[in-house]
Amino acid sequence: MNRRKAFLVLSIAWTMLVTVALVSPVVVLRERLPDPIATHFSGAGHPDGSTSLAMFPLVVLPGWLLLAVFGVVVGTVGERRAHRAGSAALLGAVAAFFAGITVSTLWANLDHTSWQDARLPVWHVILVLVGAAVAAFAGWLVGNRGPDEPGAEPDEAVDAAGLDLEPGRRTVWISSASSRVLGIVGAAGVLVGVAAVVLSGWQVALPALLVGIVVSALSTVRIRVDERGVRAAFGPQRFPERRIRLEQISSAQVARHRAMEVGGWGYRVLPATTAIMLRGGECLVLRLNSGRDFVISVDKPDRGADLVNALLAERSAM
Repeated sequence: MNRRKAFLVLSIAWTMLVTVALVSPVVVLRERLPDPIATHFSGAGHPDGSTSLAMFPLVVLPGWLLLAVFGVVVGTVGERRAHRAGSAALLGAVAAFFAGITVSTLWANLDHTSWQDARLPVWHVILVLVGAAVAAFAGWLVGNRGPDEPGAEPDEAVDAAGLDLEPGRRTVWISSASSRVLGIVGAAGVLVGVAAVVLSGWQVALPALLVGIVVSALSTVRIRVDERGVRAAFGPQRFPERRIRLEQISSAQVARHRAMEVGGWGYRVLPATTAIMLRGGECLVLRLNSGRDFVISVDKPDRGADLVNALLAERSAM
């Protein structure tokens, strides 16, 4: 059995196990729970919404099953170790989150005669979130094993021609990319906001101005490659930025990507890929030691790939 089939079997078994675990406590504790039970709480922990005991599993199960199916499909179809790791992290985090919600809700209602008497301490919420984060990390560790499947390299890869570095000289490559779509959307948002200030006041204008400014600030990216690694900085303000250290990278190449292949425009995170996508076409693709790909849409990416590979070769020769 190959690793993809093993992942399919184990992830389906995990999905079924968690589904049973989400329903079982309601059945076991039904004599000690009010009907209906409190299912929504204010920030102070007081109940402000309820659901019948029979319907409570239907509040939790759809979200769990939808995300679980997504994780199973991505981890099974994906040919990369990073697909399995990302999907396992998702399955772990979502399972812990929904299990935590179920246990916390039932605990708050336990042994009360009316749902209005239930109380939900704030520490329950913190514990659920921490548990989900820990489960995500554990899932990633479990899934991030073994090699990629044969043929898992990106399609239409362009090999870097190679670059000779002169000893004692520092070499830097800088390039950029911009998105006309995001630029137009950002400018439109600013214009709508300015018009709204005049016509309707700040309460209406502020959301449009914020959207316009943020989108405009993220509509361009500047990429810098040097001996420390790769730095991606957004907008003329050069912030926010993402740094990838050279020791995190195993290789670099050029590949053609469309926006929908990496989840859309902007900064995207998928189970096996992180992308800065401002326009389709040839992109700089960094294969990380974790097994993930970092895809960056940037002008003339071949020279950037050449320099990354030359720096990696220089480091390995030391």
